[in-house]
This record gives sequence, structure tokens and C-alpha cells, in this order.
Amino acid sequence: MDALDPAIPVANNPFDLIADPFADSLDDEFFFPAEQHVRALDFMGQALWSRARLAVVTAESGCGKSLLIRRLVRDLDERVVLASVARQHSHPREFLLDILRQFGFSLEDEDKTDRRRLIERFLRHQASMGRICLLIVENMQAAHPLVLEELRLLATIEAEGTRVLKVLMLGGSSLNRVLDSPRMAESLMSVAPRFALTSLTEDQTAAYVAHRLRAAGSANPDVLMPHTLMQQIHVCTSGVPARINRLCSRALACAGEEGLQTVTVKALDQAIHELDLQGHALPAMMQEGGVSAASAWNPDSRLLIALQGLPDREVPLQGGRILIGRGEEADVRIDSVFVSRYHALIVRDGGHDLMLDLGSTNGLLVNSRRVLRRALQHRDMIQVGPAKVTYLNTKAEAVTMPDPGETISFARPGFPVAAGGDAEGSSVLAFGRPDNTANR
Repeated sequence: MDALDPAIPVANNPFDLIADPFADSLDDEFFFPAEQHVRALDFMGQALWSRARLAVVTAESGCGKSLLIRRLVRDLDERVVLASVARQHSHPREFLLDILRQFGFSLEDEDKTDRRRLIERFLRHQASMGRICLLIVENMQAAHPLVLEELRLLATIEAEGTRVLKVLMLGGSSLNRVLDSPRMAESLMSVAPRFALTSLTEDQTAAYVAHRLRAAGSANPDVLMPHTLMQQIHVCTSGVPARINRLCSRALACAGEEGLQTVTVKALDQAIHELDLQGHALPAMMQEGGVSAASAWNPDSRLLIALQGLPDREVPLQGGRILIGRGEEADVRIDSVFVSRYHALIVRDGGHDLMLDLGSTNGLLVNSRRVLRRALQHRDMIQVGPAKVTYLNTKAEAVTMPDPGETISFARPGFPVAAGGDAEGSSVLAFGRPDNTANR
């Protein structure tokens, strides 16, 4: 993600945090597995190991492209020879020199070597050794036309009739216009797969903030940063992670300067003012009431968890968010290889207990239907891996009208197929809020 403001001081902070919750971090504990980010990583991995020679990821600045690239690169092995270029170049020779240095060559700026020819020999040699050469190029939407032309020529290099360089391009949405230009499309982009990385929804923003606070050592994220602030945070940041980090970091600092133990509406408003985000903020009359999500939580809400071989256990839903997963940090921990580390989240939303799938590998079944989002009703049966979880809340009796916010997914890519389902294809059929990440 984008570079952030300096971290709030960890030592002597009033929140007893062990790290800055909103710093730019590669630690697994801080990575929030939003569905679109998990899909983006899967897309890049498929592009690397498939026959595709080029793949494109576009997103608004701050949505996490660079973070995803670093996570992808971290897991590469010796079969992949990598060059990753992020800075902009005004001249193609600078661009080629950067690539050569990334591939391990030691060349001075004044070296007169034919750089393209040297790269061509290197690529062909690596191909003869059975290795994959991957070039990752960021911010190509702003590249000089001569640099784009040089990239086009590199991508056409062949050995024994096969192109030898894989290219992963990242940039803003305007990159699509560059790639669709006649000259680029003719030689490079006719069948290049593309993925558009979207910003976080309001629900994901709330889950993201809670996850980062928990990873930084907060025992109760909902007390530290109440759910009632999340609508304002989402509106001011448009759900862009780097902007969320910046605003939340400043709001924490404002609360700390006042000696508060929680981020208040006043502290958030001060942060919004200092970051000049007033033009994006909601008017006070449109914001949620001043009661925190934790205090508004219905004490009668609880989960009954049944797992074969273990006694049933009952978990009261205390606090504004309940994380379900395999990880030790989960509020409801289900120790099974069929359960993702961050599998699902229950949040308080407008008086309802809302269940969200966090991009889990094996999906979430509610009453035998594959669900991405659902306002829970009394005696809903939730399948989380091998565990059967019953939601109990007599104040959330079943209603006859359908939930307009529910999203049901069938045969989502990467999900196992339910009994009797069709294993072919990767279509998505959704009811309720549209799932625009399908077909990416």
C-alpha cells in the first residue's frame, strides 16, 4: 500500500498497543484477507504459472497493489527469475538499465552496452535452463511512450517460437486506455487477462479496522474504535486501505493527545479536519447514533457450536465484532484444516447481527446455502468447515420477507461444490447486493 504518515508512538501510548495498527506492514498478522485481495493474489499466481505471457492488475492508488506484489514475490522459488520495476523512467535506456540491475547485472549509468540485446540473451539463456523470467512493472499508466515501446519490444522476444518473458503490469484504471491503444493491442494485449482490484465496502472497512487493531494488540477493538464511527471512516476514505490507515492513525493520535481510552466522534472529526477531508464527511445528522456497537449488542445473542468428537459449547456474542476462524486470534476458534485462518465475521449492523464471509477457502453455508453476507435470524444453521454453528437470538425471529442485503453465491471460483452441484464453470449467481468481483 501507499506510504503512510509516521507511526504513532507505541511506547507510552494510552491504548496499550504493541505496534502501530495502521503502519505499512508485510507481517501476516496485519494482512487483511478481503475477498478481492485474495482473488487478486490468485489471479497473479495463475498468470505466473499458466501459458499467459502478460497479465494486468488495475486499481485506484492506495488499494494495495504494491502490498500484493510483495506478498507474491515473497513466495517465489528458484524457478522464477524476477525483475520488479516501480519508479517512472523518462528514457528507455534508464528503464532497460533498471531491468538489468534487477536481473543481477552490474552496469554503470555510462555503460554503452546494447542493453536490449543483453536482456534478450539473458532471457533466452534462462528459458533454455527451464526458468521463468518475470518482469513486474508498476505505474505504467504514466510511463513515457518510448518506455512503453521498449516494453512492447521486450515482450515480443522469442526463443524457438515461444515468447520468453512474462510481464505483470500494475497501474490505475487509465492503464486500460494505454493497453487498448492500437499499437499496444496489436502486439501485446489481444488476450491479456486483467483484474480490477476494488476498494473495501463499508462492512469490509469495519472488519479491516478491527483486524488491524487486534493484530496490534488491542484486546477489544470495538471499545478502542467503535463501530458507530465506521460509516464516517468509509465515506471519508472511499474504502481505500491507505486512506483508512491514514485517517485511523490520525484519529488514534488525536484521541491519545486528549488522554482518551477510546476514539470518539470528536477525535475522528478532528482527524478529518486536520487531513482536510471535510468535503467527504457525512453531516452529523446522517451519522449513526452515539451509542457504541459494543453497548448496543444484544446480550441474548449467542452461538451454539457442535463439532464431532467434542462437547457442544456456547459462545455469547459480546462486543461489536466476532471473528470466526482457525487462527489463535479468532474469538470463535475452530481448529480444522477446512477452516480458514480468518473465515467469517459477525458484526453489528443497524440492529442486526450480520455474518460476512472473509474470502474463506471453503466458503460459508447458512441453512445449506452458500452465503457471502447475511443478516442472521434465530436458529440459523451455519456450517463452518466441520463445525455446525447455530445462531440463537429470540429477538431476531425469522421473517417472511427476503433480506435485501443477503448475497448468496453458487459455484464461486475456488469454492468446493455443494452436493448435487455442477463442478464445471465459475459462474456466480447472487441475490441481494451485487458481487461485482465475479468474472475477474
